[in-house]
Amino acid sequence: MNSHPKEKEIQEYVLDRYSCSADLIGHIESCDVCKDEVKAYSVLFTELKHEAAPAFEFDLSRLVIPLLPTPEPMMRTDRFIFGFLVIFACLCIGVPVYVFWQNILYLFNDIPVYFIYAIVGSTSLILLVRIQTMFKKYQNQMRILNFNYTG
Repeated sequence: MNSHPKEKEIQEYVLDRYSCSADLIGHIESCDVCKDEVKAYSVLFTELKHEAAPAFEFDLSRLVIPLLPTPEPMMRTDRFIFGFLVIFACLCIGVPVYVFWQNILYLFNDIPVYFIYAIVGSTSLILLVRIQTMFKKYQNQMRILNFNYTG
């Protein structure tokens, strides 16, 4: 080797001499400057091994645990009511459909086509108006939130 090894190579030599190349080992063992650096790193690494692990002077868990959010109970009243309403609605729709399954097609047999178009059209119109109203309300709430945001 024509030049001294880098700091990283000297540290690798101190930590695990046998993983280094023969050229590096030969240079370090023949060079007084590199031997001094090896001695300094050896002392440093030995002292670091004997250094006590850092510890808090206070009980960290006692300070942090009260700040953690408490888990919500699985069975809350609003969840129970919502579940009941969903099951009730499914039964109110499902039972008649199951009972009258074979007669459902005959229900719409005598209704004029224009009346069905009127029902579908008016329902679509009401749905579009409701969606537009909901979207305007959303935009208004976002505008208020953005106006109040100070970050």
